[in-house]
Amino acid sequence: MQHFQSIQHWEPEKPEDDGQLELPGFALDKSDDLLVSLGELEEELERVQLTAEEVELLRRFRRTTAENRRMILQILGR
Repeated sequence: MQHFQSIQHWEPEKPEDDGQLELPGFALDKSDDLLVSLGELEEELERVQLTAEEVELLRRFRRTTAENRRMILQILGR
């Protein structure tokens, strides 16, 4: 006969600071303007977003065979 221990209720730890969530790389001082920071964030997101042509090339790369991907990477010098 097996002996089972009763399952105890577990409570997750509560954060010590219930203040504003801090996002990595997004720090605001009292002197910073939120709208300026959000504008900078939007510009950075636009800068790194893929173009329609890049999305299509990535889609084709992912759908091709492993051999073709290997050859493409060799051509690119990786």
